[in-house]
Amino acid sequence: MAYADRIADAVKEATDADAKWEPKVRALRADDDLTVSDRDWTDVASDTGGVRGAADAYLGSIEPPPENDWPQDNADWWKGLTDEQREAYISLHPASVGSLDGLPSAVRDEANRTVLAEQRAARQLEYDAWLRKEPEHYRPYISPVTGREVRGAMVPTEEWKEWEEKRKKLENGFKGMDAIQSRFDSFTTEGNRPYLLGFDGNGMGRAIVSIGNPDTADNVVTYVPGTFAKLESIDGDLRRAQLLQAEAERQDGAHATASIVWLGYDAPQGIMTDATETGWADDAKEPLGDFIQGLEEANHRENGVNQTLMGHSYGSLVVGETMETHVDLPVDNAIMVGSPGVGVNHAKDLNIPPDHVFAGTAQNDLINLAPPVARDPLSPKAYWDTFFDGDEIVHGTDPTSEDFGGQVFEVPDGKLPLTDWEMMPAHSQYWDEKPLGTLGKIVTEGRL
Repeated sequence: MAYADRIADAVKEATDADAKWEPKVRALRADDDLTVSDRDWTDVASDTGGVRGAADAYLGSIEPPPENDWPQDNADWWKGLTDEQREAYISLHPASVGSLDGLPSAVRDEANRTVLAEQRAARQLEYDAWLRKEPEHYRPYISPVTGREVRGAMVPTEEWKEWEEKRKKLENGFKGMDAIQSRFDSFTTEGNRPYLLGFDGNGMGRAIVSIGNPDTADNVVTYVPGTFAKLESIDGDLRRAQLLQAEAERQDGAHATASIVWLGYDAPQGIMTDATETGWADDAKEPLGDFIQGLEEANHRENGVNQTLMGHSYGSLVVGETMETHVDLPVDNAIMVGSPGVGVNHAKDLNIPPDHVFAGTAQNDLINLAPPVARDPLSPKAYWDTFFDGDEIVHGTDPTSEDFGGQVFEVPDGKLPLTDWEMMPAHSQYWDEKPLGTLGKIVTEGRL
């Protein structure tokens, strides 16, 4: 009778579970074809929400991620889950799992690719719906002089102009997503396989992409882009990361290098306005510090992984503030290129040996003309000191100055301003052949 009761209880539990989950599982079925459409991906997000609601009791029995979000605690939490529990969290909370520093890169990549696919599909559907709302494009032109219609002359309607402005905004919203996806579709070897370590398509968008697996790499370089960086223009930053990864492995083929773009913050979008403020860097220093610590946690090399933190333009201020704030950050080398200052007055303030702090700025880079704010606006001498005397620039001591105390490496003068109608061409030439070779040597050897 006891065995019969146990069997009956088990059958009842199975029946209850089937009744609870069968409708949800049925809803998860895609169309009867082999194409996963944008509509399918948006259905995934909706269906996952429904499954998550029904799974509350099950997930409630699993210890949740640590509230402090410290990378080591995150890693310990993940290790303590069973394979089944891990799969449940990835399936039901992909955005949360993908953002946890300290977890294996392959896990974060899997979760964030789901988020990318869902958000890309949602943007496409929104875009397609907007295209169907296109208003009348042209209207007859009325001369402001005569007040009469000019025969054969047509001008865009105001309604169409407003529609077109939003259309372009929607289109730009998925340019960065497509640039990331193209890396997944085109990598050639496991060594340059991309890993999506963070993703959020909202607002200006955020993404963290590694070329190569940082969990198995001997060298990891994390590049922080600066002013004007945002998701829709991340393709150029990804190219820079790829160039540096290839150069590092060309110089040192015996050791693997992973090259990361860390767009994990909202970057300033104006040179003379936003970029003169430190608030953007202030908000970025904690998440960047946690990310770097998480890389160390996920890469269990006996002697640790050789980490380089690299900042370009305003990104060098983000790097400087992060390293100054985190005394024990596992960074071996720091690189600043085209820097407006790193928030400290001396290389030793970055909490690594000064001879492992490297900086370079092209002579024709207009960042050289970015002075600090005059301390006394009414004093002519204050303006002289600001523009022509001393090594102070917008955010502290110029890292390429002797007073800063780091190592300065030579870079070409770069193109003159307005060459090919570009305002600051030299500001983007730090990944050209000569400086790229220097960057590769720093990343692999920690020296010039």
